Amino acid sequence: MNEEIAIAGVYVPTLALACAGALAACFIASAANRKFIGVHIRRYAWHPALFDFAVFVILTKIFYAVLGKLPL
Repeated sequence: MNEEIAIAGVYVPTLALACAGALAACFIASAANRKFIGVHIRRYAWHPALFDFAVFVILTKIFYAVLGKLPL
């Protein structure tokens, strides 16, 4: 497991990159859901903000697992 990834000589924590990637993926998924699919999934959630946070946490874990497996 890589705890830090070197980007242009600067060591960046893997968790910070995973959070940034998950945040970008959340924004893209939300925009795509509103524009193309037309079904507002958040409307069916009990608490929309809690649903968004849960999706963010799940995506962060996925990104962290993928970044941890990279041979850097």
